[in-house]
Amino acid sequence: MNLLAVENLAKNFGERILFEGLSFGLSQGDKVGLIASNGAGKSTLLKIIAGIDSLDDGEVVFRSECRVSYLQQDALFDDNMTITELIDSTHNKISLLVREYENAVQAHSKNDSTQTQKDLELVSAKMELENAWDYERRSKQILSKFNISDFEQKVGKLSGGQKKRLALALLLLENADILLLDEPTNHLDIGMIEWLEKYLQQQKITLLMVTHDRYFLERVCNNIIELEGGNLYHHHGNYEYFLEKRAERESNFDVEVSKAQKLMKKELEWIRRQPKARTTKSKARVDNFEEIKKKATSKRLKQELNIDVKMDRIGGKILELKNIKKSYGDLTILDGFDYIFKKGERIGILGKNGVGKSTFLNIITGKEDADSGKINIGETINFGYFTQASFGVDESRRVITVLKDIAEFIVMSDKKKVSASQLLEHFMFTPEMQFTEVKRLSGGEKRRLHLLTVLIKNPNFLILDEPTNDLDLLTL
Repeated sequence: MNLLAVENLAKNFGERILFEGLSFGLSQGDKVGLIASNGAGKSTLLKIIAGIDSLDDGEVVFRSECRVSYLQQDALFDDNMTITELIDSTHNKISLLVREYENAVQAHSKNDSTQTQKDLELVSAKMELENAWDYERRSKQILSKFNISDFEQKVGKLSGGQKKRLALALLLLENADILLLDEPTNHLDIGMIEWLEKYLQQQKITLLMVTHDRYFLERVCNNIIELEGGNLYHHHGNYEYFLEKRAERESNFDVEVSKAQKLMKKELEWIRRQPKARTTKSKARVDNFEEIKKKATSKRLKQELNIDVKMDRIGGKILELKNIKKSYGDLTILDGFDYIFKKGERIGILGKNGVGKSTFLNIITGKEDADSGKINIGETINFGYFTQASFGVDESRRVITVLKDIAEFIVMSDKKKVSASQLLEHFMFTPEMQFTEVKRLSGGEKRRLHLLTVLIKNPNFLILDEPTNDLDLLTL
């Protein structure tokens, strides 16, 4: 059963063509992953389908009475409401039906008439049809899966990650026909991601999703749509199948370019031998040469983030933590923690949301104080801390200016000096993008710029808090 048809969709930002002529559809049970580089328009496409953003051409057509729920990257709520009030104020079909039932019960208790009895039976049948009897239980169950238990807490007191998890929980409660998910695994711990995987694998769920998590994509999606260079490629399989087909396409492209280059060389020799006055037949051959030349000089778009900076020298002492203690009220984050960091170590920190992973990193870097214990940092250590939070620049400024304020150039591992502009190109910022205001960048492009502002300071001790958030799969 077809639920959605996207036909000849086009979107421009000024003179920049984001995409045009995009066409695809969703049938019931389709689980589609949308893959593209940062800035190619993934989030914009989801917003257009959700009716939040406008389109310049084409149309988006839904099946009659099709319900759509959209999870955007940044959750927007009324900060003055409690979580309970927020749940009660939602206007999804199930919550509205529950309220209709409650009103019918109240009306029947006040006036036991044939009409109120009929109304109650009618709405009860609707409740049965929509499986809405356990809505309150399901609400608390799903919210608890995302570590949300204090329902009287004000939304404004929640962190950005908690708001994202709340938005995801509320979306799942809507029982929509189509789910549009923009980075659903951001701010989820491993247990939450595993639960969400199983939930979305249900046969009846239809979704279109953007995610940087390749393992999540592999386990959940049965179709991949790839947006590259303004073209849409459909892959009827999972992420592994997409990688195979993409490699085949790139290999075929390289073969075609190689053939065109050989043919161009042959045709160029022919053109040089021809007299200036040409016949109609020879003119046609010259025109065909231009097409061959275009193919021979075409290049495959390579999304490869590449940087090899010269790190500051590291001495014998790196970082020593001795008997570190930290708690917030009854919540103990660290209790007598000891560790001596060694040169070349690559350490991953695992833990559920709220146990204090980011707090631990903040203590190491001096952003927060420990309650007790000693932190000894080596004299040669230069921390580079890539946080989850926005890096707090004035978004009206240009990309190149943000970087030049930190350093005009950086020394690479081969001792060559690279300018800020060249460094940005290493990070896939074209010369045109470098003079773009930061506010016009996509979420992933801002994240990439943030990472670059950390690396340009030549750190020799990197601390990364959720470094893959908002970066596209091709960059990763």
